[in-house]
Amino acid sequence: MQRTERKNQDLESEVRNMKRFLLCGVLLALLAGCGTAGEQLPEEVPEETEPLSGEELTASAMAAYTEITKDLTFTLDVEEEDATGISLSITPEAARNVAGRENLFSIGYQWEPASAEAWGDQWSDIKSRGRLFAMTAPDGETTLQCCTGGDVVLWTVDGETHYACVTAAAEGESGLSGLLQGIAEDALWDAAFCGPTVDGAETDYEEIARQLNEAVAENVRHVPDWVSWKPLDFQANGASVFDAYYGEPENFCAGLGFRLLVDDPYGEMANSWQAGAGLGEPDADGYYGYGGEASIQKNEDGDWTCDGLATGGSAVALPLSGSGEEAPLSELVDAFFLTEGFSHDWLLPNYILDHPAEDMTALPALLDDRTDAEVRELCAVLGRCLRDADYWDWTPETLAETLGSYGAYLDA
Repeated sequence: MQRTERKNQDLESEVRNMKRFLLCGVLLALLAGCGTAGEQLPEEVPEETEPLSGEELTASAMAAYTEITKDLTFTLDVEEEDATGISLSITPEAARNVAGRENLFSIGYQWEPASAEAWGDQWSDIKSRGRLFAMTAPDGETTLQCCTGGDVVLWTVDGETHYACVTAAAEGESGLSGLLQGIAEDALWDAAFCGPTVDGAETDYEEIARQLNEAVAENVRHVPDWVSWKPLDFQANGASVFDAYYGEPENFCAGLGFRLLVDDPYGEMANSWQAGAGLGEPDADGYYGYGGEASIQKNEDGDWTCDGLATGGSAVALPLSGSGEEAPLSELVDAFFLTEGFSHDWLLPNYILDHPAEDMTALPALLDDRTDAEVRELCAVLGRCLRDADYWDWTPETLAETLGSYGAYLDA
């Protein structure tokens, strides 16, 4: 039991240590599908269909929110005071601040009846309006709108339009606009890492990672100023590939590093950057380092992209019919010769050595189909793993016996 726990701990350590570059910096951004809103939201104010009060208000607004977010796919338009704005296409991947939040309608906010006139007054008053957030369901009919700097909320559901004055139940908390702004900020954050692409014709993994690194930094610098986590400056600080699979689907992993400047390392601007490893200490120029691991693969259009940053434990996706050591030995051997980096030097050899003796008797026959150089390469890695750790039932001596004439290559 202790040996298994130590093995898992060392595996996690190896994942971190096998990277050739642990970079520094930060993350965020504009998003794919994010741009200037196509049309200014209408200035006319629809009449309320039927006045509601008390629990009817919250129930109706909750119904609108639930309908809009039920498939975690909807549109969120953000219009600013100067009538400029962006239209965000929210997807399930970018909707982590959505699910279950309708519960806030009854416990997080206080609801009072309002009128179309009150909404119109709020909308026409620039100082009160601040920023408009408008959620719209895919059908284009169900919507929920509110403004920063104002408490009046408008929503349309089942063809009926309603208004309410909504305030946070707890003093100091933001109203409904705070929820919608959080959704927008999540979408912008995810788009920083998942939005950028590199031409699929590019084959140099280090160059692909470098271009993605620069694209993420560029996106962050162009995030709207109202986004709470937007740093004062954000620069790419290098990229390094640490794992690669050259088969199908071709993919690799790289560390992406950044440097960011914030006004207060413990203020609102830096909250998102303090997650995981945190910001550490600033350099001589006052910039903080931040980095993470990106799994990079081709999208449906054949271009290179990544699925965001992870704090550790990344490895390439392998087309195995079983998970890890449960995969057939033949698949593990084939994958070994199509990998480079962490999976090649540790992960796949580890899976191979996890196989019992009755499976490993087939290994010499699998090696017969390989060149002498390939056999030496695999055996040398297996031998190094056995000398560096004692997780397995194998020793260099027992494995050499199973390998027969190939056993001498364990010391290569």
